[in-house]
Amino acid sequence: MPRYFMELCFDGTPYRGWQRQLAAPSVQEEVERAFRLKLRAPHMTVVGCGRTDTGVHASNYFLHFETEQPLAAPDAFTQAMNSLLPPPIAVKRTFGVDAMAHARFSATEREYTYLIHRRKDPFLHNRSYLLRPELNVDTMNEACRFLIGKQDFSCFQRTGSDNRTPICEVRQAEWTVTEAGYRFTITADRYLRNMVRAIVGTSIRIGKGDWPARYMAEVLASNNRSMAGKSAPACGLYLSRIEYPFLGGGQA
Repeated sequence: MPRYFMELCFDGTPYRGWQRQLAAPSVQEEVERAFRLKLRAPHMTVVGCGRTDTGVHASNYFLHFETEQPLAAPDAFTQAMNSLLPPPIAVKRTFGVDAMAHARFSATEREYTYLIHRRKDPFLHNRSYLLRPELNVDTMNEACRFLIGKQDFSCFQRTGSDNRTPICEVRQAEWTVTEAGYRFTITADRYLRNMVRAIVGTSIRIGKGDWPARYMAEVLASNNRSMAGKSAPACGLYLSRIEYPFLGGGQA
């Protein structure tokens, strides 16, 4: 059967994350509903590039699906899907891929972005975290250097998570100052549940001066979630880039 990738983006505010839920709205449920209507396939399912938590957004997300017959016009299919999807979800493009290409397992790198704004702004509500205190970005970046490399990140995973391994390879972790406030960018081969928000929460405590930069290393060595800071709110978090070797870059 022909296999296709679909690139989309979504505002995660109304949803309990990407993954289909039994009794709660999800992005996957909405996307599959549109697919079933368009293709007249009552049992149509899709495979996403990964989970997102409740309220987390995605500016760059991929899924794959298969059809019995090749799509005659992928661009027209994209337009049709957008007409069936609710406003918080939009399809960017649809394109054919090799039969072995997998939205989740073929990804080689994932990037998350976290946004903080310092003044109340109705246009950033639910799309950025309002945090008024000034943060020391230099100290936060000094702390984030301890995150780089392949190591055990179980100190940042949600309590009770069942992961096959807590080992992740973080390749970038950097804070920058923006016009509105601050931006955190992190790239890794994989992530644990709640990992990015826990890292952000820990960084914020360091940026406020509650802990020294070196404390990040102590948290990592502890393998203890209680040592890390409180998880930052979901509203500021975006899945922002997915890399695939056959695409030469995750974004259109």
